[in-house]
Amino acid sequence: MCTSFRLLTQDGGAIVSRTMEFPSLMDAKITAIPRGHKSMGIAPDDKAGKTWSATYGFVGIDAFGQADWLTDGMNEKGVYAGLLYMPGFCDYTPADGKADEEMIAIVNTVAYVLGTCASVAEAKTAMQQVTVWPMVVPSMGFAPPAHLVIHDATGASIVVEWCDGEMVVFDNPIGVATNSPHLDWHLTNLRNYATLSPFNPQPITINGVTIAAIGQGQGMMGLPADSSPPSRFVRAAAYVATHAAIPDTKAGEMAALHIMNNFDIPLGLVRDGKAGEIQDQTLWTTIANLTDLRYIIRGIDDPHPVAIDLATTKLDSGDPRQIDIPSGTFATLTI
Repeated sequence: MCTSFRLLTQDGGAIVSRTMEFPSLMDAKITAIPRGHKSMGIAPDDKAGKTWSATYGFVGIDAFGQADWLTDGMNEKGVYAGLLYMPGFCDYTPADGKADEEMIAIVNTVAYVLGTCASVAEAKTAMQQVTVWPMVVPSMGFAPPAHLVIHDATGASIVVEWCDGEMVVFDNPIGVATNSPHLDWHLTNLRNYATLSPFNPQPITINGVTIAAIGQGQGMMGLPADSSPPSRFVRAAAYVATHAAIPDTKAGEMAALHIMNNFDIPLGLVRDGKAGEIQDQTLWTTIANLTDLRYIIRGIDDPHPVAIDLATTKLDSGDPRQIDIPSGTFATLTI
């Protein structure tokens, strides 16, 4: 499970944030990939697929120790791309009859978009030039079902999904994404919550008796609180829609962190089957400041976010670089 949203600031900035939920850390690393890095998609029978060289450098978090297999990230042009899990509703394009040189797997898509695209419009075109087929990831034993969320510094946003073997691109004007089902279903489902309001209801009178709300926040009565994808989508949309005006990107980064605190899933809350196997926990949260080119990470073992400034990160040449997601403890304060 994952939750993602976009915030827009009064000074024209765009901030994108996401959580990553999974049973295990997947040997994830923070990765920097420089301009000129050559990447290759995977075609059936382990043949070479789509090849490309990175026009733009980028940073992100990879999976399974593979630098090119990014879960999310942002590039030096302010483009963000991220994969969110989508079980039961993702049907990749069959490889039959497709040319090997246009093949990539879903795990290649984030690096492909970030390395070659300077805008959402370019990403739309780039994705139409490849075939994403159901490549089995060996460590998982299946092709991981996911959809691809893309944003840019102008605030443009799309979600790329696969339905009945065909790629479908949805414009995403509200900038929110979670997991299954498809984005158009989630947008329609929001109509069930049109009565939600950040304003406290006014008192009513019944037979001369005044009935007032108990406490603050009752205008949001009915906002779903569980961790299912539909509920998290509604909740994220509500937080984004009702947030007070954000003056600038610095405030936007902090606003994103506070909103994401509401989606942090602790160990043991989500379990599967009679044995109670723990299915999901929040492993990390990322915040991508697409305007100031800052990529912020808060890992499961460190309460303090860390920030990567792309403007001062070496992205001009060399090999990909990987480091562990930081761990730490609470800072000590003497009084």
